[in-house]
Amino acid sequence: MSKAVVYTGADPTYDSDDEPVGEWEGDEEVYDVTFADGLTEIKEYAFQGCKGLTNLSFHSAITTVGEYAFAESGIITLQGMELVRKIRIAAFAECKDLRTIEGLGCEEMGLGCFEECTLLQSMKGWPASMTVIPVLTFCNCTGMTTVDCDLSHVTSIEPNAFAGCTSLLPPSLSAYNADPAAVLAFLKRKSFLERAPERRAFLCSLKHAQSDYYNRTGDPCGASRRIIMEFAGLFPA
Repeated sequence: MSKAVVYTGADPTYDSDDEPVGEWEGDEEVYDVTFADGLTEIKEYAFQGCKGLTNLSFHSAITTVGEYAFAESGIITLQGMELVRKIRIAAFAECKDLRTIEGLGCEEMGLGCFEECTLLQSMKGWPASMTVIPVLTFCNCTGMTTVDCDLSHVTSIEPNAFAGCTSLLPPSLSAYNADPAAVLAFLKRKSFLERAPERRAFLCSLKHAQSDYYNRTGDPCGASRRIIMEFAGLFPA
């Protein structure tokens, strides 16, 4: 029987082998989670293996997601991640149905956070505060095909962050122990090229609008402001 639960942030318990067990770990009947007001941290293993949990949205007070908190769960879309500052080791690893991550804003990320999320389609919105992509972050994300974000601020990729991403990288770069610097260079170039159509659309529209506005008013500045506002959303700060 499916059930909705309210999560209050209880610490994990320990089984007979002294292994931690999250509050709702392995409960496949959980399909909806409401986070208690004022909750700031989701504890380790809290919803690991909750296959019935398909949608998740964090409220603004949550700043930390613990180790394996949602690993192997049924999440399809992650929302409300803009204010989450810390994502611990493998927090969303092996979420085999995860397709979309919206608005990552973290400052600290453990290894393997999205490892083996095989239906994840795009690397989207990598946080401006994260200059390093950690070990195993997207390892074996075989469904990933695009880089829908600006990577110009990223200075390094740690080992095997994209190992096994065979739809995103050529064989030599998707292999384990591929040169991280070469992987980063390829992804930066890919990001630039995949975002290029948006840049061309912006520049083309600006040029035509300026010309048209100037012909009618003699003031090109007004056209620039109007078109820049229209296309501002294409270029995150």
